[in-house]
Parts: sequence; structure tokens; C-alpha cells
Amino acid sequence: MLVFHAGMLRLLAFASIAGASIDFTSLPPHPRLMFTDKRVQAVLSMSETDLYYQNVLGYLEKTANTAIETPLSLSSSSSWSSTIRLNVGATAGMYRLTNDTAYSDWVIETILTVTDLPDWNPSNFLNTADITMTVSLGYDWVYDELTEAQREAIETAMAEKSFVPALNSSINSWSEHTNNWAQVTHGCLIIGTLAVGDVNETLANQIIDFSVPKLQVSLEQYAPDGGWIEGYSYGTYAGIFLGLMMGSLDSALGSDLGISSLSGMQNLGAWLTHGFGQTGGFSWADGAWTFSNANSLWSVGYWATRFNQAGWLQGMLSRFTAAQAATFQAFLFYNATLNTTNVLSDMPRYEQFENVAGMTYRTSWTNSNGWFYGFMGGYNGRSHGHLDAGSFVIDYKGYRWAELLGSDSYSLTNYFVAPRRWTYYRCRSEGANTLSISDTAQTALHFANQIPSANNSLLWAGSFDSSSRFGVANLTEAYSNVTTSVLRGVGVLNDSQFIVRDEIIAPEAVDIAASWHTTADITLGTDNRTATLVQGDITMEITLLLPLNAHLELVDTNPCNAYTSCSEMTNNGIYNVAVRLPSLTTEATILLALAEPGATIDEFNHPLTTWYSLCTVDCWKGENVEDPYWLQDAETYY
Repeated sequence: MLVFHAGMLRLLAFASIAGASIDFTSLPPHPRLMFTDKRVQAVLSMSETDLYYQNVLGYLEKTANTAIETPLSLSSSSSWSSTIRLNVGATAGMYRLTNDTAYSDWVIETILTVTDLPDWNPSNFLNTADITMTVSLGYDWVYDELTEAQREAIETAMAEKSFVPALNSSINSWSEHTNNWAQVTHGCLIIGTLAVGDVNETLANQIIDFSVPKLQVSLEQYAPDGGWIEGYSYGTYAGIFLGLMMGSLDSALGSDLGISSLSGMQNLGAWLTHGFGQTGGFSWADGAWTFSNANSLWSVGYWATRFNQAGWLQGMLSRFTAAQAATFQAFLFYNATLNTTNVLSDMPRYEQFENVAGMTYRTSWTNSNGWFYGFMGGYNGRSHGHLDAGSFVIDYKGYRWAELLGSDSYSLTNYFVAPRRWTYYRCRSEGANTLSISDTAQTALHFANQIPSANNSLLWAGSFDSSSRFGVANLTEAYSNVTTSVLRGVGVLNDSQFIVRDEIIAPEAVDIAASWHTTADITLGTDNRTATLVQGDITMEITLLLPLNAHLELVDTNPCNAYTSCSEMTNNGIYNVAVRLPSLTTEATILLALAEPGATIDEFNHPLTTWYSLCTVDCWKGENVEDPYWLQDAETYY
């Protein structure tokens, strides 16, 4: 057993942002991690008059009641799942609200079961971190019901199975990650120190000195405007732990150490809100785009309160039912004041994010019969990245009509190692909604890739009128081996159609293919210049407007038709309707439109270089960037 002792904590600082010494021996009494007595009273007060919140709390009570019916069965930390975290949070939270020891008894039994495990899986420190945070919250929220022996057992396990392995240089190579891992691992370790640091101050000091500088490197990548380079799904995953860490710092220390003042943090809530469409997130690269509940997005509530942005909270909650919103973060981050007066009708329906070279637009926050799209330039080859610059997703009338496929199995051979990574369909340019350009003729499952090291800028965004929104990206760097200029523009026109325009110039003749992935039932027209897409009772039509000699083709999405011993996903039910040109060329303009059948198609045949000059409302101009400073520490696959 480790011997616990007290002392003074050295300076805890984020560079020059936080400058005050913090004494762990002066931490407030338990519970001090977010669900303090003050917050309990706030929750009880809101529940008296807020019918929506009453429903959310009712569903949380059901979750807790279901959880306490069955003791946790966990023989190995490698079998840890987020469900345990969610159940502990819901059940410990219900104890805080009701003082019913049926809840605290189950929480104590559960965290002691976890405490008794031989280890907390330090070889996969994401598990260790999640366990650390879960045990911290359970310990803190039911602290008064724990015996001295139980407290000591938990405190010892936190030290021996989390803190000490974290500092072990022979197994902590994970600590050099600057991607989502940094926020999960170091954020949870910091939460752990706030839970038990007053009984083991020396070790808590070592964790703070170890974690804070590494965490800051990751957080700097939100600069300057809040987007997360790994895409929406991994951004929301990191956000779970970042929000809980920030809330714990606030309640335990009365300060977030200046983290919320870091560049980009003031707009993180906007990115998380605007990036969620009618059917799911604007996730690119390895990220998934569907979300079954609000667990991943509740950090929006933290940022909404921090920056008094009611629209962020309302935008997030509008995507979920009360049952789906009933994860334990609702105890912590719901704010009735921000949800009282509906502000969505006045909230901007678009946003641009320079640091991910992306943008989103929707025709309405409240009417799912309109449009949502996301569009990116992006930075190829970054952490979890795909060669997908120029990709887009489209929602219309509650369905996704163009989608990005997300990851394949992470257990595939060298999935995270170049150049093998770029042979996998879902990581390739061919597996995204973008262009493949080659100096030789291309065949399905062998389309050319973009350059992995390319940085691709969002140049312009804006509106031609009140019923439009466009974006233009410079993708030249992604194809600089075979072209001299590649621009792609997308937009919604007249609230009735979505268009994609590509302009390619090459010094020598090239073959060009433009991919568009969908799970809709799809039929090509007899002239192969239209495609009919059907989902539910909604029918849409893709029309190829330019060039006149091109055609649409359904190309194979099953990589296992390309080579033997294939273990990739077969992409069953996913179609790639691609634009194909009849021959190699040195210059091409491709124009596609998506609209309901019978809608009048505005061909809008204007060169992309003129789109910004035609902008009349909320025009935004970016810059070409070679290697943006906020990505200088980002992980790469090239």
C-alpha cells in the first residue's frame, strides 16, 4: 500500500494563463466534482418548473433503477465499456438527488468491483482513463456512504492502477499523443487528482506536472475557431472528457486555470452545435456520424453555460428526445435559463471553421424538411485522417443523401501506418465524396489517391441571397503531382437544390472521377446523366449538368473484389455514383445538382473564382495555408 501524505502543490500553470498556486490540502469537502450541494439544489429547483427537465430526470431515474437490479460483472478491465460509466453516473447522480442508499450501495459495490481488478488495463490507457474518471465520480458523489476502509481501498487503487502506471515511462508512450487521446487520458487523470489529491498530494503533483503541459499541446489545436481536426465524431468523444474535466476544475478549484481563454475555446460549442445535422454529425475520416443518445454531445451544455450561448444548448437538445438526452451529464450541464426562451429561429444557420477548413449550413434549426450540408477542404494524413479533402455530406427531409463512410476495422494490418493505410477503401480518396485524378485511366477500386501531406484551404463562403449558402475550397495541393489548379465549390440554391462544381486544370492530360456515396436505393437514368435516389417516402435526383460528354456510373465499393485475402468491410448497401469523363483531358468543369424530381434546376454556370464576388450576405474569406501553426504538433500518417 502506498503511504499518503500532504504537502504544498507546486505551481499549476498553462503557460502564462494560470499563475496561482493551488494547495491540494485546501480542496473543498466531498462531493466536489461538479455535482456539489449547490448543483443539487439547482437541479431540484429546475425540475420543479421545467417539464422537459422533469422528463429527462425521469428517464435517468429509470436508468439508475435498472442498473441497481444487477451487480456489475467484470472480471477484466479490458472488458470495460462506456455503459459502466453511464450507469455509475446515473446511479450516483440519483443518490445525490434522493439520498436513497439503494443507489449508493450499488455504486459502492460497483466501484469496489473495479477497484479489486488486477489492473486497469494500462496497455490501453483510454480504458485506464475512463475507469479513473468513473471511479472518481462514484467515490466523490457517494463519499459520505463509504467506510474509511472502502475509501482507502479506492484511493490506493487510484494511485497504484492509474497514477503510477501513467508515470511509468516504459509503458506510457500513449502520453505523447496530441490527438483525442490527450484530452481523454490527461483530462481523466486531472479529474482523478481532484478526487483524491488531498490524500496523496505528492503523487497528485507529479500527475499535474506530467499531464498539464501535454494537455495544452492538444488544446492548442482548437485555435483559432474551435473545430477539431479529427472530425466531428472524435471531437465529440474528446469533448465528453474535456467538459467533465473543465466542470471538475470549476467546482473543485473555482477556476478552469484559464483553459477557456485559450484560442478557439470560445467557439468550441459552436462547432459541436453547427456540426450536427438532421441525421447525425458532419464526421469525416475515421469518425462515425450517427449518435444513439446525447452522451457524446452533452459537453455543449458546459460550453453554452460558460459563454452564455442559449442557442448551443437548444441546438444540441433539438436533435434528441428527452429519453436520448437522459445521460448523467444532464445532471451537470443542463441549464433551464438557457432553455427557457427559444432562440433557435434567430441563431445563424451556418458557420465556417478555418482550423478544419470546413463549413456547415442548414436552412432551418427547427424544420427537418430543409437542407443541411457539411463541406471540407481539410488536412490529409492527420490523426485518424483519410484522403478525403473536398468531401461533403448532405441531409434533406430527415435523410442523409451523401455520406462519408467512417473507419474500417482498426485491427486491419497497419491500418494506422502509411503507406498501407492508403490502400484501404475507406481511407482512400475513392472511398470519400471527392475527386480522384490520375495521369492514366482509372478503374473502379483503383482510383488515384490524393497526396497525404496536403493541406487544403476553405477559401470563401457566403450567400448569394437569403435562400442560398456556398463554400469554395482550394484542393490544388492534394493533386499537385498531376494538376496545376483544383477548385471545388458546393452550395444550396433557392432552398431547393444542392450543387457541386469542380474546376480542374492540368499540365498534361488526366483522368478525372468524382465519387458520391449513398445508402439510398439508386437507379441510373437511361442516358446515365441522372440518378434517382429513394429513402423512405422521399425521392431525390442527381443531375449531371457538365460536362456534356460525361456520364454517371455506379462503381464498385467492395474492396474485396479487388484483391485476395481481403478483410476489409464489403460496404454492402453503400453505392458510389461517380462522374466519369470519356477520355483524359487537361481541363474540365464538372457540375452536379441534387433536387427533388420536378424541381426547376438552376444550372448556375458561374466560374468558382466569381462566386465570392457574387456574394451579397455574410461573405467570408479565408486564406491558403501551407502548414497552419495550430497543427504543428498534430500527428500524421506520412
